[in-house]
Amino acid sequence: MAKTIAKVRSDRIAEVTFDSQRIKADGKSSCEVRIRLHPGDDSPLALRITAGSFDPGRTVRETTLIPMNGLISFRIFAPRIPKSGFLLAEGLKAPLQFSPASLTHYLAFDLIPTLFFAIVFALVIRSFAVASFYIPSGSMEPTLVEHDRLIADRFSYTFHVREPELGDVIIFRFPEDPKVDYIKRVIGVPGDKITIHDSEVFVNGKPLDEKYTAEPPYYNMDEITVPDGEYFVLGDNRNCSRDSHIWGFVPAKNLVGEALFIYWPVQRAQVLHNPFQGE
Repeated sequence: MAKTIAKVRSDRIAEVTFDSQRIKADGKSSCEVRIRLHPGDDSPLALRITAGSFDPGRTVRETTLIPMNGLISFRIFAPRIPKSGFLLAEGLKAPLQFSPASLTHYLAFDLIPTLFFAIVFALVIRSFAVASFYIPSGSMEPTLVEHDRLIADRFSYTFHVREPELGDVIIFRFPEDPKVDYIKRVIGVPGDKITIHDSEVFVNGKPLDEKYTAEPPYYNMDEITVPDGEYFVLGDNRNCSRDSHIWGFVPAKNLVGEALFIYWPVQRAQVLHNPFQGE
């Protein structure tokens, strides 16, 4: 008999021992349990189990047993389905494990359900929480180069935990073709006034300090105001990027996620920081 790993915190129970706490779930196997009460205690003890049975022929989850000379001995019989359970009594919570009795049991009740829920969980994570993206062009150089792979946070935009901010690198469905994902940097949020001239980008009349760009913009753009529910985005490779200065704003409904970090190739692995955070 091996002592249970469960802690006994009872004024009545002194010790609990099992011949096994791992039983084959075949409807026939059982384990022997002995409970020793403190000296002088011979009053009935109520017992309960959350899986298995005190009776081999039917499901009995509760029983009351009378000790003999302070000792109670009984058997717990396995169910036909693998599951975990507990033996419960006053101050006692001892774990029980009814394990697969065959390969078929293992496949049906362990491996297949585990794989199923793992796949569902992965799909949920992919759809709503995080996702991997591939960079197909150099429009975001030097921040992102062609063939980079990155992880993006989909959760924040999907569930409106936060809104895009100046400097965020975001993935969105291209307004002119929502089947295509684009990645650019947020330069204007709703209400901002944006203009481009003299090789600088101005937001609300102030030039941006843009150390992350490949080169200054060679083009000019008259002042525009970002409408409610939309965003103005530019590529870091200003003169080689089709972005908001060409095709307009990004509607909030097109947002997919915020780029978090580059994970491939390994030599370029890094967290993507917002250069304007903390200002």
